Amino acid sequence: MGKPWSPSHVSEVAKGIGIDLRISGEVKQDLVTLLKVELQRITRNMESETLEKDPNRKTLGDPLRTRLGFNRTRGLMIDEIVNVESVSSAAVVAANEILESYLQRILLLASEEASNDKLGTIMKRHLDLVVSASESNKDDQLIKSEDDSVSEFTTDSIKEPKFEVLTSVSLRNIVKQFSGKKLENDAIDELLLLYYDYASSIEFNLQKNVSLGDVNEIRQSFDKFEQLMMLGWMRRILKAASEKADSQGSNLIKLDHIVAIDPWS
Repeated sequence: MGKPWSPSHVSEVAKGIGIDLRISGEVKQDLVTLLKVELQRITRNMESETLEKDPNRKTLGDPLRTRLGFNRTRGLMIDEIVNVESVSSAAVVAANEILESYLQRILLLASEEASNDKLGTIMKRHLDLVVSASESNKDDQLIKSEDDSVSEFTTDSIKEPKFEVLTSVSLRNIVKQFSGKKLENDAIDELLLLYYDYASSIEFNLQKNVSLGDVNEIRQSFDKFEQLMMLGWMRRILKAASEKADSQGSNLIKLDHIVAIDPWS
């Protein structure tokens, strides 16, 4: 029988996901139990969906999509490490999540370039345009280290952040990847409005905190901006909407599922 996580380990995980309050010993133990029950549900659902997709499969897989190979990623990471001796499973999982987000982002942008050319195929020139633009933005948007003075941050430098451009087509692709469900048209319109409202809120707060000289708040705004660019905000919203749809037995994410979510939480 598998051994569950230790309460202290779960507590450390909680710190890593932004929980700053102290957690009592009883709560830590209860969290282990809750996680174990949730994992049982997840595993059983994944097993059922894996076999529904491939009845002859002998290994539990991700029934929603194909992921980057764990061993291949770990091997490549081992080739790169210098000052540590090995690569943990947690590091590989985290690296794969970042890689898959990166893959999704560049392909969505390349898809837009292909659509602009009225083509149904992503060609090399479309990918080259996206990569070139990405490298250019990196050069133009270098963020100063903590040792830099606040005066280096100016409203001119953050007046027009380059937020990810979403369309109903690209949003449908994101939904398919993140939730496995379809979105009704009204829900897509609402999600697009929320996305740009959230982006505008980040821009407003960033400019306000620059004028106040609040370095910590400035960096938090940049963190939110980075999360938005990496589609982390969209992933959270769609996950919550998908869970609300599941609770109502719906295979479609509807407008009321989106409206019920607090995008600023």
